[in-house]
Parts: sequence; structure tokens; C-alpha cells
Amino acid sequence: MTRSIAGIRTQLANTQKSLDELATQQGKLELQRKGQAEQIAKHLRAASRLTGQDFFKLLLNMESPERFERMMRYHQRFSEARLANLAAYKDTLAELASNAEATTAQQAQLSAQQTSLTQRSEVLAGSRAQRQTLLDELLAEAETQEARRQRLIADQQRLTALIDEIKRRSNRLDGAEFVANKGSLPWPLTGQLVHSFGKPRSGGKLVWHGMQISAKEGAPVRAVHRGRVVFADWLRGFGLLTIVDHGDEYMTLYAHLDSLLKSKDDWVESGEAIAAAGRSGGQPQAGLYFEVRHHGEPENPAPWLSKTR
Repeated sequence: MTRSIAGIRTQLANTQKSLDELATQQGKLELQRKGQAEQIAKHLRAASRLTGQDFFKLLLNMESPERFERMMRYHQRFSEARLANLAAYKDTLAELASNAEATTAQQAQLSAQQTSLTQRSEVLAGSRAQRQTLLDELLAEAETQEARRQRLIADQQRLTALIDEIKRRSNRLDGAEFVANKGSLPWPLTGQLVHSFGKPRSGGKLVWHGMQISAKEGAPVRAVHRGRVVFADWLRGFGLLTIVDHGDEYMTLYAHLDSLLKSKDDWVESGEAIAAAGRSGGQPQAGLYFEVRHHGEPENPAPWLSKTR
């Protein structure tokens, strides 16, 4: 687009130069026409003295053949000069007309080029404005993503700190039965899997530590195995959260709940409803966020759950 505008500006300069040259030529032709017109006027005044009866009387009164011959030659040369002046004047008028026509064409071309330049400049300005708007949006989005990433990191840090505290306060339970049932645990919620463990999030700088399952708000969330509730409260970034201890530092986490059906220190059985699915913690879609942790570290929940829901 910039090259195109530069090309039009070059054309404009060339066209303006042609117009200037035509204007100079027009001035010269006009001076030439005036001079030729004055010369023709002189000839016409002289011709008026050598035409009609006066010219014939002058010829008849000439007694000398030499004078008569000179008069005839003079009259002939005078006529030829007059005709030449008239022809030159005619040619000048034709050149003036041609010059005027060329000037009109060049002016039309100049006007078209100026219009094209204006239009292309407007398009270029619009494109630049659009690019700037897009850049601003991308920068704003990048800032939003970075802020979201920082928020998610802070949420994970709070959850890690909570689990560490639970580990310090928890009674040692036997997790052998929980481990023995790996691969056959019931799903905590009937719904569609939206995000799976290890999937990139926040622009690829973070990953999912659990799975996100969508469901209608209020759908029952069930414990995947027998255990004791060690946390049932609100945690920033996770909303209403229930954590169940299954022994040997195996825990399951149920987040973004709409309501809690169990309290801390309650025992729950496999498949027992412990909460209702929701969107607490600022989630755009109702459902459940589910994690499996061992020694405080997240594990992929999929291998623990039954292949059939």
C-alpha cells in the first residue's frame, strides 16, 4: 500500500510538471498569435489600399512597363506574404486548441490521481488504525492472560498450602484399599469431560492438575471411595471445596461446588453424594473440578477411574 501511494505521488509530480510545461507553451503560443494577428492587421490595412478600383486605376495610369512589372511583383509578394501569415496564424490557433485540449486532459488526470491518492491514503490510515486496534487488543489480552496465569498460580499455592496443613494434622489411614481399587473407582460426576489432566491452560504456560467435568448446576457429586472429609469450605480460586482423605496420603479434591453436603471429619462411602455441582469460584460453566493427590502432588485421575461412567 505504501509503495502504491509513493507511485501515485510520482505520477502526480509528473502530471503537474506536464501541466507547467503546457502552461509555458500556452503563453508562448499566445504571444506568437498576438504578433501574427498584428502582422495580418498590417497586411489588411495595406491590402485595403491596393484593392478595388484604386489598384486598377493605378495600373492603368502606369505608362512605364518597368513600373508596371514591379507593381505586379510587389502585389504578388504581398499576397503570398499575407497568405503565409494567415496560414501561420491558423497553425498557431490549432496549436493553442491542441494545447488547451492536452491541458484539460492533464488536469483530469491530475484530479483522478489526487482522488486515488486520497482514497489510498484513507485506506492506509484505516489499515494502520485497525492494526493498532488489534495490537492494543492483543496486548490487553496478553495482560489479561498474564494476570489470569498469576491468579491460577496463586490459587495452586493456596491449595498446596492447605494440603500440607491437612497432612500435618491428619490421622494415618490405611490407603491399601484405595490403591487396590485403582482403575475401577466410580466417576464423581456424570457429565462431559471438558479439560483433562496435563492439558495446557493459560496460553500453554500452565497445565491442568486435574479434570474439569461439565454438568447441570446442582447435579450430585459423589465420593469416589471411602474416606474421611478433611476439608469442606470455601477456598479462593476453587470456590466451595471438599477434600477426602483415603489413607497413605491419598486424597481426592472436589471443587467449584454449588453446595456442600458433608462437613469436616465426616466419613463418606464410595458413591455417596457429598456435594452438588456448581460454578463457585468464578467459573463460567457449571460442573466439577476433580483431582487425585498423593503426598500432596497431583496425579492423573483418569487411570484411577472406571473406564465406564
